[in-house]
Amino acid sequence: MVVDDDSDIREFVSDVLEAAGCEVHHATDGEQALIHASKFRPDIVYLDIKIPEQFGWLVCAKLKLVEPSPTVILMTGLDCDELDDFSKFVKANNVLRKPFSADDVLAFISGVSV
Repeated sequence: MVVDDDSDIREFVSDVLEAAGCEVHHATDGEQALIHASKFRPDIVYLDIKIPEQFGWLVCAKLKLVEPSPTVILMTGLDCDELDDFSKFVKANNVLRKPFSADDVLAFISGVSV
């Protein structure tokens, strides 16, 4: 699942994943992300931190409460010293810093059922 309110980023990540054979669902905000996650049970979630309705940090923490929890890759353009600490706190699996390439996106799907 790809969650981002920026349609260009959402489409780019989705296109890369679909080309790799993944089934991709989309959400533009935190509420949609949680609804889609409960309905489709994604294996991996590419989640923007700055999204409407529920901040990506909160969405990540909620996704990680579900068993089995998906792999969550936080996407961000933020560059702050606390980023790694926050991502560990909400149990994100990794952080994908913007701007990123198709290879960067694909690096996270090895070992994940797609």
